[in-house]
Amino acid sequence: MFLILPERPDDEAAIELLLDDAFGARRHEKASYAFRQDNPPVAGLSFVARSGNRLVGSIRFWPLMVGDTTVPSLLLGPLGVAPEMRNYGIGRGLVCRGHMMAEKLGYKLVFLVGEGKYYSRFGYKPAQPHGLTMPGEDPARLMVHELQVGTLRGVSGELHAGDCLRTGLLNPQPTNQARL
Repeated sequence: MFLILPERPDDEAAIELLLDDAFGARRHEKASYAFRQDNPPVAGLSFVARSGNRLVGSIRFWPLMVGDTTVPSLLLGPLGVAPEMRNYGIGRGLVCRGHMMAEKLGYKLVFLVGEGKYYSRFGYKPAQPHGLTMPGEDPARLMVHELQVGTLRGVSGELHAGDCLRTGLLNPQPTNQARL
């Protein structure tokens, strides 16, 4: 059994160990980490999974902008689950909680760099056919999910760090239609 809870500041060391275990210590060399540098995760969109007192999963969402649009967008990642705790629904629970809260906060699109085979179950699809790119990343691994169906119409361009919600470019109305 596990619980999904908001990340706390004192979770940082345990999260770093979990992510090193899940992805290796060289994970910081990936281009998606450059997006996160000097760009804090969105408040209220970082969660952990706990089994008893042990941290067994983590997810964070980071602000990003798409081309020159003002579509409120996020970068999911990393999603990490302790190797011995995989296949218990922890990753699914973290992704679903993150999507629900992101939608409530007014975000419309979520991007990630990952395996389509895993993330397609959550509605992610390849971003490349939509003309969406991320500098330094393999275009075949860039995925996108619409929290609000139809948002991708007319959206294309390069992803870059930033948040149209934080910078005041846009003030979306939170939705009450969040779903798991």
